[in-house]
Amino acid sequence: MPRIKIGVILGSTRTPSNTQGISTYFQNILLTSYPSLEVEIIHLSSSPGHPLPFQLDQTVPQAHPLSTLPDAYSDSMVRQWSSTVMGWDGLIIVTPQYNWGYPAILKNAFDHLYHEWTGLPVGIITLGGHGGTKCLEQLKIVLGGGLHVDLVQSNVLVQLPRELIVSEKRLDGDESWLGDYEKGMRSLVDELVERIENRRKMKTEE
Repeated sequence: MPRIKIGVILGSTRTPSNTQGISTYFQNILLTSYPSLEVEIIHLSSSPGHPLPFQLDQTVPQAHPLSTLPDAYSDSMVRQWSSTVMGWDGLIIVTPQYNWGYPAILKNAFDHLYHEWTGLPVGIITLGGHGGTKCLEQLKIVLGGGLHVDLVQSNVLVQLPRELIVSEKRLDGDESWLGDYEKGMRSLVDELVERIENRRKMKTEE
């Protein structure tokens, strides 16, 4: 069976960010649970090809048939983004909650594409003073309803100490208290991989 490739999108607009620390910790869990996984980290504010332009393509993404992608997009950065997402078997979003919502840069990354997201198995890890509950609910609506991804149930809400929110201090990824979230993160990975394998099986049976 082909190797599974997982995209990890970091939704923070800060560098360094707490999402980087969480992704460092989480990536270790990913690779110890499934050492054969290929993981691609995308920091939406600093990875090559990002940030994406806020000016959307003149033609709405839904109008482009999947067979024409990524070439149908007029912007080369969007074509690159489309190609990247289509190369993933699954996606994990790691994002902070900003003022009861998720960052605009993350919504922008979703809105440039459409068919690329459909059916993609997706897990969510949110960060915030109360775990990012509002952010998680909004993402479920946009991803599950608007973009028709295959959302896993085992999402993780990380409750950040206030110091990591209001000061310049950021997570390193080796803090001992992160161990409280290890079980939930492993469950997220297990469910995500299971959905990826089921999706592959369905495609081979079509």
